[in-house]
Amino acid sequence: MSRKSGRHAKIRELLQAESVDTHSRLAALLARQGLVVSQSTLSKDLRELGVVRVPGPEGGFRYMPADATATLRDRRLLERELREYQVGMRPAGSLLILHTTAGHAQSVCEAIDRMGWPEIVGTIAGENTIFVATESAEQAEALGRRIATIQSAVA
Repeated sequence: MSRKSGRHAKIRELLQAESVDTHSRLAALLARQGLVVSQSTLSKDLRELGVVRVPGPEGGFRYMPADATATLRDRRLLERELREYQVGMRPAGSLLILHTTAGHAQSVCEAIDRMGWPEIVGTIAGENTIFVATESAEQAEALGRRIATIQSAVA
């Protein structure tokens, strides 16, 4: 295993095990594991892993890893699909409803599914509408913020 892939694995492990809200906290956790990294390296690692900042359960924010099976390519695909085809979004109870241009709901839905986000229970897409099911209204709203953050980052 290369140094970089080992570091990426450790970052994923730490983000799944602990609520990490800042780069400096993550750097300190890595240092305790014997991995000293610069701010720029850590930023690049988080970007490559597709890590996003999401609202934490008790307020504030935390870093959330993309699913271990999601790749940088999957993240780029999602960014492109959202940028080019998503036209609206709103929560509806434990559902998040996304609207796309006609004929593109399936491709946007597939890009979301590839991310493997744990709060998503299931998805279904029609011609221009996607229903994303979560377990709670809070998860649906947090997922909406995550998607909005991704979309605004690429806009």
